[in-house]
Amino acid sequence: MKTALVEYLRDEIIQGDLVPGQHIRLDETADRFDVSTMPVREALRDLEAEGLVSIFPHRGAVVTQLSADDLRDIYEIRGMLEELGTRLAVPHMTEATLAELTSLIEEMDRHLDEVVTLVRLNHRFHSVLYSPSGRRHLCGFIITLRYRTQHYLRAYIAQLGRMPQAQAQHRAILEACKSGDAELAGSLMYDHVVEVGGAIAEHVRQLERTEETAYEGASEV
Repeated sequence: MKTALVEYLRDEIIQGDLVPGQHIRLDETADRFDVSTMPVREALRDLEAEGLVSIFPHRGAVVTQLSADDLRDIYEIRGMLEELGTRLAVPHMTEATLAELTSLIEEMDRHLDEVVTLVRLNHRFHSVLYSPSGRRHLCGFIITLRYRTQHYLRAYIAQLGRMPQAQAQHRAILEACKSGDAELAGSLMYDHVVEVGGAIAEHVRQLERTEETAYEGASEV
């Protein structure tokens, strides 16, 4: 039951049914899924470990909210790590790995309007790409940081409509991998990650400015 709850709640967060900063109330969630509070509590702890939920004493669980500066910081760190992961992986890629990466890009093309499915496929694409590096800790750090920002990909996909651009970047990275050019593949990966992060951070920055303006206006009334 806990595993199913984690998946349901994760999907709701990624889809935007639960938004950054929103409280996830234990009793209400338990009633909604017709379970006791114990599996809900455990599921929220798992989501906290992923970075999707923040749990505060006396306040409970809240969908993790990241500022524009947080997002830019995380994506810049990711860019460096994912560039390294790509460069180390390329020399060890097999035909099977390249075929799977090709299949994942094609599958993403078929789900460009389905945020949850697209986020899962995108995460799988990147995980498969870095895996041949054999660097367990590096891949672990990358996955941890990717989890922390996955609920903000909805803005990139739905609000900004940038996924076709990301797909073009995925294809360019894959072609560099197929040609065995580790340096080019790594450089393209860095640019890809930082571009996505920059677009999301700017989107959040605009929302922050709108909220600040609305707050100032309300204070003057």
